[in-house]
Amino acid sequence: MYPVGYTGGRGGMSEEEFFELANRWLNGQCSDEEFRELESELKASASFRLEFLRMTNLEAGLRDFGGFEQEAGVVAFPQVPQRSRTAIIGWAVAALISIVAVVLFLWKPGREVVDGAFVRSGGAKERVAPVAVVSKLADVVWKERSQHKPGEGGAIGAGTLALQSGMAQIDFFGGASLSLSGPAELVLESHEKAILNEGVLTADVPPAARGFEVRTGKFLLEDLGTRFGLSADNDGHAELFVFDGEVRATGVEGSPILVTGGEGMDLKDGQAIPRSSTRSEKFPDIAQVYEGAGSEERDRYSNWREASLELRNDSRLIAYYDFENLSDQTRRLKNRAHGGLGSELDGGIVGARKAEGRWPGKTALDFRGEGDRVRFEIPGKWDAVTLIAWVRIDALDRHLNSLFLTDFFDPNEFHWQISSKGALHFATSPEGVIDIPKHNRRFYSDVFWGPEMSGRWFFLATTVDADSDVVQHYINGDPVGFSGGTNRQKDLTHFQIGKADLGNWSDPIWPDAAIRTLNGRIDEFAIFRKALSAEEIRELYEIGKP
Repeated sequence: MYPVGYTGGRGGMSEEEFFELANRWLNGQCSDEEFRELESELKASASFRLEFLRMTNLEAGLRDFGGFEQEAGVVAFPQVPQRSRTAIIGWAVAALISIVAVVLFLWKPGREVVDGAFVRSGGAKERVAPVAVVSKLADVVWKERSQHKPGEGGAIGAGTLALQSGMAQIDFFGGASLSLSGPAELVLESHEKAILNEGVLTADVPPAARGFEVRTGKFLLEDLGTRFGLSADNDGHAELFVFDGEVRATGVEGSPILVTGGEGMDLKDGQAIPRSSTRSEKFPDIAQVYEGAGSEERDRYSNWREASLELRNDSRLIAYYDFENLSDQTRRLKNRAHGGLGSELDGGIVGARKAEGRWPGKTALDFRGEGDRVRFEIPGKWDAVTLIAWVRIDALDRHLNSLFLTDFFDPNEFHWQISSKGALHFATSPEGVIDIPKHNRRFYSDVFWGPEMSGRWFFLATTVDADSDVVQHYINGDPVGFSGGTNRQKDLTHFQIGKADLGNWSDPIWPDAAIRTLNGRIDEFAIFRKALSAEEIRELYEIGKP
């Protein structure tokens, strides 16, 4: 994938020619004539110099200046002749100085670097800072006009949450927590401000979050470290009840009214009228959100278990792992597929430990340490393959983060990973590592993950068919496009696995290859010998989503 805004060289060499030549130099395969041609292109083209810096890993010196990252899929090869290395890096260092100057010149308030490109605030790629996390959902149905429709654990920025029904717990970064009951419309303004246009909420505001504000109708409510309930309707009428502590209510007259624990107020047209009685039970409690969510989660878990028992009988399965009933002592991940080689495809758990899966009561494996993995040996050759997994991504702190990697990279073996930018990555090569730039087929999905999604579960799937030469990535049941890759237009051949790791890489291609341990959890994984249809992928997601 080329960087945003990349336009190629001066016209004498195409993008593909430059990348092939640069990779030959990195692999120590350049002839003297090719070296002079590369040197000439680097002298003439700032775009090529920038990309060459990325490829030689000199971009580390740029990160403090503009957030440049190594481009996904570019591999730096060792053993470069010293004469060529010295001359080329001289041009690269000169380019580094000029690029830093350009970055400092272009950077202005109201701009940011997105995928290597400056965009103005308010542009299509503007990154909105999250202000809260939706920590729990119970029977939630979002209204169509809701700007945010987050899953459980999702971080959200300023904007509108519109609930048709159900309950949600929203934890603001300032420390306040709201339990919201639908139908409701809540506007998040910042990590310490919100507007309730409709619905019922309970706010729990610890001392560290004092000053948290909620506006409703013509009233501003400032919490002074307490717990209160608030309801609002479309006619501008609201009801306030303070469970304990104090709330300062300011209406149109501008004179604040202090409402203390056990007191209630009617708020209408900017006037506050004391209420003699208020049903405190009308306001949602955090415990109610969890109780409602628990009931729904138990039902979904039960439905998935039934479907999982049926899936074991699918004749297209090579192997299937449900991660059920793991204990702290479990060191074998059992293959549940009824056909095929059965227990011969059981995996050996190394380092990874039991953790909670995508439902309470379901077990998963947590991959954290550099040695954590599940070790497999899976023989066979297939013309098509489907890989599926339920994965909780905690961080993408490696250049490439392993899902399922075959040892080394022998002919027709494949690698399934997530890039540091948050793209699903499938790679295979009919020639193995003989000449990776020429033969390696890489397929990067559109970016689907960002740091604000840490801790969320995703259903990841990739289908590959050599007969049709089609690779398709799926995120949460939906097909996604491609953000880049190499040799995607070339034919695919058959596929094979052999020895492989889930969540790691046992036998890297190069001795100094970067560690690729997954930072997260997996609680279901399957390999099919056919390319499943989009409808089948969607069905697997729907029955398995938490």
